[in-house]
Amino acid sequence: MYSPRKKCQILFNISILQLLGIFFFAKGFFPYKTSLSGLSTVNELPPLPNGEKTPLEPKFDRLVFMLIDALRSDFVFGKNSGMEFVQSLVAERRAIPYTAIATAPTVTLPRIKALTTGTVPNFLDAILNIAESDTSSSLADQDNWLVQLKNVNNKSISFFGDDTWIKLFPGLFHETDGTTSFFATDTVEVDLNVTRNVIPQLSKPGWDVLIFHYLGLDHVGHSTGPYSNLMVPKQREMDEVVKIIYEIILEQDKKRIREDPNVKPTLFVLCGDHGMNEAGNHGGSSIGEISTVRLPYVFYLSVLMVYRIFGKVCFQFLVAQQNWLKTLKW
Repeated sequence: MYSPRKKCQILFNISILQLLGIFFFAKGFFPYKTSLSGLSTVNELPPLPNGEKTPLEPKFDRLVFMLIDALRSDFVFGKNSGMEFVQSLVAERRAIPYTAIATAPTVTLPRIKALTTGTVPNFLDAILNIAESDTSSSLADQDNWLVQLKNVNNKSISFFGDDTWIKLFPGLFHETDGTTSFFATDTVEVDLNVTRNVIPQLSKPGWDVLIFHYLGLDHVGHSTGPYSNLMVPKQREMDEVVKIIYEIILEQDKKRIREDPNVKPTLFVLCGDHGMNEAGNHGGSSIGEISTVRLPYVFYLSVLMVYRIFGKVCFQFLVAQQNWLKTLKW
């Protein structure tokens, strides 16, 4: 029989071991990632085998980046999809279909980091995702394509949608109209507040980069699931927005090319940040949660040019989500 003093000592030792176990688990599960400061430059690229510098002539002048939150791959490519216009563009080879595989955690903030920096975020970002006032995850000092476009290429960038972007890139956008992602029952106004900016922004002269982040489809999943009566109508709504953007850009590029044959076309990218599971939720690594979409739309380029720029065009082709930057660099 242990004395009271011995019992206290044993309990103290067990407590210390438990705390050490929690510490080492947390250190491994939430590792501190050191980010390199500064922006990469063309001079840092290695030369070609013949000693020449790598050619980096841009293929596009403008970019429209449309992100639909929780856009699972089958929501676009499946036979029951409401996105008929998008499917018609794929069938006509006017859009390049990829299924982009995201890594856990499949929540918005880490996925935006992956899409903008080309890195794989960690689970600490999933915790920061629910801290609405958090500013510690700012990407203003990290190398990413938004900072490169603005600071290096002197492009004007405007953003409309999920205000997570505004917190990640403070002071970077020329114009903003943010929406909050934490009213999960709002499936209507949260998207209308983005769509009201689409035509006015596209109609402004001299725009360079427009980013639209829609939350309504994600909210439908959280509220009623991926197979509810609200899902296909929401997909049709997003499909109509894609059609509006596509047709406006197509007409603008025709006019731009008539005025200047040397002008470069516009790149329009439709993508998701993650998918959702059968219950309409996300955050884990099930196939539904990690399977999302990436569709670059090409204007006024031949099929051969499309193949040369984007590589193999294949409906079932899987790509890592963070490798989007390798496409955008063109």
